[in-house]
Amino acid sequence: MNRDYLIFDIRRTLRNRRVLIFSILMPLVLFLIFGMTLPQDANEAGISAIAYVMVSMAMFGSMSAAMSSGGVIAAERDGGWNRTLRLTPLKPQAYVVNKVILSLLLAVPPLIVVFLCGMAFGHVHLSATQWLTVALVSWLGALPFAAIGLVIGYIAKPDSVQPITGLTTMLIAAFGGLWLPVDQMPSVMKHIAQLTPAYWTGQTSRSALTAGGVDTHALLVVIGWTVVLGMIGLRRYRADTARA
Repeated sequence: MNRDYLIFDIRRTLRNRRVLIFSILMPLVLFLIFGMTLPQDANEAGISAIAYVMVSMAMFGSMSAAMSSGGVIAAERDGGWNRTLRLTPLKPQAYVVNKVILSLLLAVPPLIVVFLCGMAFGHVHLSATQWLTVALVSWLGALPFAAIGLVIGYIAKPDSVQPITGLTTMLIAAFGGLWLPVDQMPSVMKHIAQLTPAYWTGQTSRSALTAGGVDTHALLVVIGWTVVLGMIGLRRYRADTARA
């Protein structure tokens, strides 16, 4: 039942092409506008400016896609679909896990498209190991945003979930250093950036571009964000279930 519902959920979500188009085209356009004019020479950390922007825009796309699951959850709550599912063998925990898996699957296309564009047109040259590592940590970096999508889905109504998700995505990306390098921000914003999950997911993904490998401190913070936000999402789910 769990597997069948997941397949059904994936097929239904793929029909919503607006979500897929936005999460793919938006970061791709931003990368082409801002990234293609940047030099390919590496800085002191060993990261070129175009590679920096490529990873940031890919993360923005995967973040947007992962958070979009909140709209599905809100619509299901409003339509009584959750109450119907409680009459089936599907366990409540399995429902939440399905939504997280769905969010991770939605995060894949933006990463692939932006990375391929960076490779083909941005001439970003990485070893096979680096590409694999960057792709993996960037993909897993969508986990805290999948949890944010859960929270939004359980607190927002269907007619407000889209603007709330869009505004949250923009604010997290802007303050988290995905659109502007944190070292170019004013001092106050640098401190604010470090309070966002986007900053740490960006740090984790971009550190994979360097010879030193993945920043384990940043990775642990991302895991921490995922656990905390996941617990909040699960709590909201249980509260919603109790009300129903």
